[in-house]
Amino acid sequence: MDEYVSIVCHSEIKMKREQPIFNKPLDRRAFFKHGLRLSVVGLAAFMFTRRDNLKVESVPLSFPNLPTAFNDYRIVQISDLHASFWVGEDYLMRVVNQVNQLEKDLVVVTGDIITGAVNDFWKKWLPESSRDYTAMVARVLGHLKAGHKIAVLGNHDQWDGLETERRLVAELENVGIQFLRNTSLPLTRAHEAIHIAGIDDVWFSHDLPRALKQIPQAEFKILLSHSPDIMSDVSKQMRIDLTICGHTHGGQLAIPYLTHHLMPIDNPARYMAGLVNEDHGYTYVNRGIGTLVFPFRLGAPPEITKFRLFTEKNQPRRNGVAET
Repeated sequence: MDEYVSIVCHSEIKMKREQPIFNKPLDRRAFFKHGLRLSVVGLAAFMFTRRDNLKVESVPLSFPNLPTAFNDYRIVQISDLHASFWVGEDYLMRVVNQVNQLEKDLVVVTGDIITGAVNDFWKKWLPESSRDYTAMVARVLGHLKAGHKIAVLGNHDQWDGLETERRLVAELENVGIQFLRNTSLPLTRAHEAIHIAGIDDVWFSHDLPRALKQIPQAEFKILLSHSPDIMSDVSKQMRIDLTICGHTHGGQLAIPYLTHHLMPIDNPARYMAGLVNEDHGYTYVNRGIGTLVFPFRLGAPPEITKFRLFTEKNQPRRNGVAET
């Protein structure tokens, strides 16, 4: 009897193994359907791996009015960290470690340090977490090694209200990062000076005239603004030599002829990413470090920017050369 049961079970197992994968032949329609599904999964996996494919962009710039003492002055910019469920401590520490390896005189952080709640639609795509991302990002940025470290607020830093905004500012200032909130700061070398101005986000409490008020018009000045939309308020007469921004993520999913139509800025064709020559000086838009809503990037790798400022007589061969 036991032998009979064994033979029957073995036969049933053999029959199950010999069943075809598909119940019916794979026709052309089914082939394309399954192929499309695999392609979507493969593309999503590729974009997921691209989200932390860090690149360092080197941007040498020359200026006729840069004080001689500041020739070859080096500024490292990071932007749009978006500390959140999708942008964690290990990745942000890798960013900080890479920044620490670069020769620099100043580090600037141009906003969206955390991800604000914003609205119900985005909340659906951000997994709930009880983690304190403000404390986490302060702990990480506390490892930055540099002289001056300056930051401005982005829309996400101000979106969750004054309590969150003030706490973020306080925690980062506790680890040595100074915020410029519609104000400016002179940096001096050998009795010469340049001025760094910083504003709050353009969707909230920015005040550009107030930020520039204490800077003599003829002095060399750099403006830190989270969003390039501030360029709508900048005139040639203000003589801002370099404006450093973020906000756009370079499109995050940078699809030619499409992405710039979806960008939440005034002039996406001009200010989506990279260096822009202005009537007076330059604007630079950093692609950011983190991601928003979905943990994907395509054609817009996360970026650390290293600026080298030269006096005109010591200018490099080319302006705005990007190196990885």
